[in-house]
Amino acid sequence: MKKNLIAIAMTVSLFVFGHVIPAYADTLQNEPLHTVQVESAEILGENLLSAIAKSKAVDTLEADLETKAAEKAAAEKAAAEKAAAEKAAAEKVAAEKAAAEKAAAEKAAAEKAAAEKAAAQEAAAEKAAAEEAAAQEAAAQEAAAQEASAPSGRTLVMESTAYSYAEGAIGGGTVTALGQDLTQNPMAVAVDPNVIPLGTLLYVEGYGQAVASDTGGAIKGNIIDVHFADPSLLDSWGRRTVTVTILS
Repeated sequence: MKKNLIAIAMTVSLFVFGHVIPAYADTLQNEPLHTVQVESAEILGENLLSAIAKSKAVDTLEADLETKAAEKAAAEKAAAEKAAAEKAAAEKVAAEKAAAEKAAAEKAAAEKAAAEKAAAQEAAAEKAAAEEAAAQEAAAQEAAAQEASAPSGRTLVMESTAYSYAEGAIGGGTVTALGQDLTQNPMAVAVDPNVIPLGTLLYVEGYGQAVASDTGGAIKGNIIDVHFADPSLLDSWGRRTVTVTILS
């Protein structure tokens, strides 16, 4: 628009200098023509002023439009920034909420695991206590049963050794001094008849119940010799002190 106005102004100026001024210089010679040209110049001047005024109005309008466009762009930018800030804030809140929920879930899981572990330990302790109590009760019952079944009679504290017919160390082979066949009944005790008469029913601690049915050259005085069918048990028996109960 400004370029158009400049062009118009230049055209008018050229017209004025090309026609009006020469006509004015020749006023004395051609007075009527001078009057017409002056009027034309006045009309052109008025048109020029009107065009200039219109140009200013256009400039003002363009400035207003530019201002409004700038204000609109600034408002849109501010709205976009506000929306972005609100979105970022919402995302932050959501992330914090998710983190809090995750932490709460992990805490609950840890507490549950700890409770389950404590319950398992308590159950194991209760089971162990119950088993120990049952073992103690069983031991007490066994002790009571042993006490109830313990042989009664005169007791002797004696030295004891062991022998086996399988070693071939007895003179009668598999038969004792009283004629007991050790292959049929291996439970036999060799004694000194001067201490324990042959045929006496005995209970030897750690060995069991047997008859004093045999003698031996080394069995003299306060000593007995118990018989085992399995010679591998002789070493484990060894030589020990036992309590011998005279049953009959």
